[in-house]
Parts: sequence; structure tokens; C-alpha cells
Amino acid sequence: MQIPEPEIIDPASVPALRWGIIGPGSIAEVFVASSQKHTKQQFVAVASRTAGKARSFADKFSIPRVHENYQDLVNDEGVNAVYIASWQSEHYEHAMLALSAGKHVLVEKPITVLPEHAREIFALAKQKGLLAMEAMWTRYLPQTTIIRKLIASGELGKPEFFTASFCVDNRHIPRLWQKGGGSIIYDMGIYPIAMSQQFMGNPNEIAAVGKVRSNGLDEESYTVLEYSSGARAQITASGIATLPTTASCSFEKGVVVIDEPFFVPSGIRVRDKELYFTETAWEDQTAVQGHEALSYQATWFAKYVSEGRVESEVHPAAEVIAGIEIAAEICKQIGAEPL
Repeated sequence: MQIPEPEIIDPASVPALRWGIIGPGSIAEVFVASSQKHTKQQFVAVASRTAGKARSFADKFSIPRVHENYQDLVNDEGVNAVYIASWQSEHYEHAMLALSAGKHVLVEKPITVLPEHAREIFALAKQKGLLAMEAMWTRYLPQTTIIRKLIASGELGKPEFFTASFCVDNRHIPRLWQKGGGSIIYDMGIYPIAMSQQFMGNPNEIAAVGKVRSNGLDEESYTVLEYSSGARAQITASGIATLPTTASCSFEKGVVVIDEPFFVPSGIRVRDKELYFTETAWEDQTAVQGHEALSYQATWFAKYVSEGRVESEVHPAAEVIAGIEIAAEICKQIGAEPL
């Protein structure tokens, strides 16, 4: 089977938004650095609750304005989009603040921990005619556009079984092990959850087992998802063990394998279903590699703003909310409490 060409938007073809940054931490550094390198987007303001942090961030990335609080940043008339990279427990507050001030928002994944908060964010965005988008950057990679084309063609038939694993020893990252700062399911497991949705849709049954720390945060989980079609999926997430970060899906007429790590620019292989298979392969050979691929979502975001959209076409609000509901159910079943 021939692998279709990816869809890559020319960064110069979309408007250069004027971005403000809430939560100038490590992921915001990667987003701004990669966007400045690979897109035409402009970063004009930053704010932090930590004294000196916003100024340091602004100096590093040549951002002209520093605000002492988030209210001043969202009221900045020179800002028309806000990237929110604060702790997960604060996403709802900061997204609602920015939307209420008339700013489009790109909110780090997960957009919120509670499904009801996500619904409120998307509802307010729709009411105000603003774009609210979760920063599930994997949806905007070139290889993901190929996946969408493969599925839409119908040549592979119906999906049968999906599997993905995101297991990396991240015990050295304090935020993941603090209430409100992460949790393995919401920070790492959200990737295989979102990938399973792309291939399989949303499940009607979920069964999960896992390990939980004394503070209520999960450290490992194994989940089986079942679908009304009879198809199945399994997703594994661990912040303790390290395993290959793989993802693949068996269809009626073939197998799609995403090279590891599956959530960054890598490659795609389409195989037959034989033990000694034959395959067709595509490899991402662009200059945008690793986490620099966060820049793709900035370009897609600007495109959606120019089109007057209030949600992502390829990762719509209903799907974002359903993904959070899956994560919440996994937490419930294993006894984890991320907040």
C-alpha cells in the first residue's frame, strides 16, 4: 500500500499572531524557542507569579513586555493569543481569564484535569467566537496527517486492535510527583489515550490496573479499552519503568506502525498481516525534529484563528473532553487522585 504524502502548512501562509505567555517554565521555553525558529509567530509578552522568572524568560527570548500578573497580561491590547503552560491544576483558571479578556488560548495538555472544566472553557470560547485549543501537539505532526489520510481512505478496513506504550523513568522530574503538577496518566498517558482515539474512537468500556503512591498520584497504569465494534486497545503508562515508546494498530487488511518515539516526528510503516511481513515505510526527514515539533501546533493554531474557528478541526472539543474522561476513569479505577 502506498503511503500518502503528509500535509505540512507553510508557516509563512498564516498570520503572525502576537502571543502572551502564562507559565514560563520548561515546556514554554521549548514552545517559544521552536516557534521562533520554525514559524513566523511573534511573542510579545510574558507573566509569572514567581519573582524574576518572567523577566529572565523575556530576556532569553527577546520578548518586549513583562507583566507582574496574569490579569495585566490578558488585558494587554498588543496580545491576541495566550499560550498557557502553568500547572495542570491552574489551566482552567488561566484559560477562563484569557478568554474573558477576549484572547484566543492554546492550553497545554491536558487542557484541564476535570471534564466539566474543559466543557466550560470550550463553551466560553464558542460564546465569544474565540479559539480554544488543547496543545496536543502530536495531532499536528506531519506523520499524523498521514495517519488521518490512511484511515480516511478505508483501504485498511476497520481497526481491530491498537496498542501504545509511554513508559519512561521520570522520577527526576519533581512536578510529576506533586499534586496539581502532573501525574503520569495526565502528563504521559494522555498521549497514548489521544492516539487511541484517533485510530479507534472513544471506548464504551474501560478496565485499568496500576500503582499509586502514598500521596494519591499514580506512577504506573495498564488499561484495556473496548469499543462497540468489538475492537480493543491497550495503553500502558509508567513514570518508573522505561520501555520502547511504541504505537501500532492492526486493521482488517494491514498494520500501521509508528516509529518510536511515536509522539514526536519519526516515521510510519504500513505492513501486511503476515509473520514475515512486507512493508512500505515513510520517514520524517524535515528539519523539525524532537520537541521542536511543538512549533507545528503554533502554525495550525494561527491557521484556525484566520479561519474563524473556535476549536481544532483535527482535535475537536468533544474529543478532548472524552480523552480527559478516559484519564479520569483510569484514575478512579486504580485509586489515583491527581488533584
